[in-house]
Amino acid sequence: MASIVTNAGTGSGNDFESIISAMVSSRKQLLNKRVTVKKAETEIEQDGVAKLTSALKSFKSTIDNSKGIDVLNTHKISTSQTSSYTAFSITAKSDCSNTSMSVQVNQLAKAESIATKIKEKDESGNKVFNNSFSAGTLTISLGKDENENERKFDIEISEGDTLELIRRRINTSAENTYGVSCNVIKTSDGYSFSLVAGETGQNSQNLSISFSGSEASEGHDSLSLLAFDHDSNVTTDENGKKIASKANWTYSDGQDAIITVDGNELTSKTNEFKDQIAGVEIVAQRVSESETENGETGLKSYQVDITSDIDAAANKIQTFVNAYNSLISTFSTLTARNTYTDGTNNYDGGDLAGDSQVKGLQNSLVALITKGNVEVSGMNYFTCGLEYNKDGTLSLNTEKFSKALEENSAAVQKLFTDSDGLIDKVSDEVYEYTKFGGLLSARETQLKSQMDYWTQKENRNNELLEQYEASLRTKYGNLDSLMASYQTSLSYLSSVISSVSTSSKSS
Repeated sequence: MASIVTNAGTGSGNDFESIISAMVSSRKQLLNKRVTVKKAETEIEQDGVAKLTSALKSFKSTIDNSKGIDVLNTHKISTSQTSSYTAFSITAKSDCSNTSMSVQVNQLAKAESIATKIKEKDESGNKVFNNSFSAGTLTISLGKDENENERKFDIEISEGDTLELIRRRINTSAENTYGVSCNVIKTSDGYSFSLVAGETGQNSQNLSISFSGSEASEGHDSLSLLAFDHDSNVTTDENGKKIASKANWTYSDGQDAIITVDGNELTSKTNEFKDQIAGVEIVAQRVSESETENGETGLKSYQVDITSDIDAAANKIQTFVNAYNSLISTFSTLTARNTYTDGTNNYDGGDLAGDSQVKGLQNSLVALITKGNVEVSGMNYFTCGLEYNKDGTLSLNTEKFSKALEENSAAVQKLFTDSDGLIDKVSDEVYEYTKFGGLLSARETQLKSQMDYWTQKENRNNELLEQYEASLRTKYGNLDSLMASYQTSLSYLSSVISSVSTSSKSS
């Protein structure tokens, strides 16, 4: 392959490099004039479509929080509890109705627990506990589940394990999927070892500890110290309370939470009351304060009042209005038209300047509000306070909206937030653009294809330019060599003529 001339004009002294550079630059402008413009325009359009997609997804996500059958069924809840003592929390569900009630917390839910005290020395002062166990296995059982399946797990004990290490093994065991927790306390005369079941509620779990392995040996304690059988070691005292019958052990039964609502006693295995009271959820936090009335001391009942929260409902629609106006502003920014100077585009408009697809979407949304206005029980969007402004934005007359909601909340919900209400219709229209395989997705695919085409065209032009420059360098290299040889010959002739002339003069 012939070598490419890299510095044309060296031989002849002519500035062929400037000529080559000018010719290549001229050809590059000619080849890339259309490609460069089209590629840049495609990049701008891609950015615009990405911004539009992001804005529409954000808009849809926001307004979807303002739609639903009971989304306008908002309530204010007030109780007679003081800020310094909260016995329960209460929240209104979507199907809540205005109501008043009294609530009293009688008992909190509690998990079953067992505990034993282990003394280090006997009454004579002799050491009887080393806190170093013989090897073996502890099996922690919680009884059977509702399907009669045994709930238990094993803890392997190594020779010399202490109570503290056993505690850690129990609490971190991968097999302890039941939430059982162990605690160890160093006391003045020994140790306290306790287990607490993972579930609260009466009869939720039946804690037992069994063991297998070697008995006590010199310097090591037997795992039998930690054994407790629920069936044989739990009895009932004269008051009907369950207690431990095994020496040095205590037993505390699990219990349900109990509250009284308008004189009706309700129970729950947890402190949460989710389904017992229509429209509300109550979480018990503390037993009610004590109070004395007419010489009798008992637990205090707290008054609860639930009323409609018109302001909160209006805020839901205002959120839709604000999101809509923000979207319209984005449309305006993206589609702002470019200006021209002497017929040349200044590209100073939006990324989607004059875009028909954005205009079509905007027209569809406007039509849903203005031309798609429906009536329910004599009400429509505008009699409920929605206002369409000349600049294409929306406003909400909260006074008119509140009045409409008070007069006929069902009709207002049907117009705005129910299935096939205004917000649902707008959300569905936007989804056609943002969904996978939707209108914008198809457009993004098309733009990528266009960008690939112009990139390939640009790469091909660069190859042609390299070939063109190489041919110029070959031609001007040859010309440089030819002119250099002429200059050499001319120099030789000049020297000969000069020599002859000098010789003639001498004769």
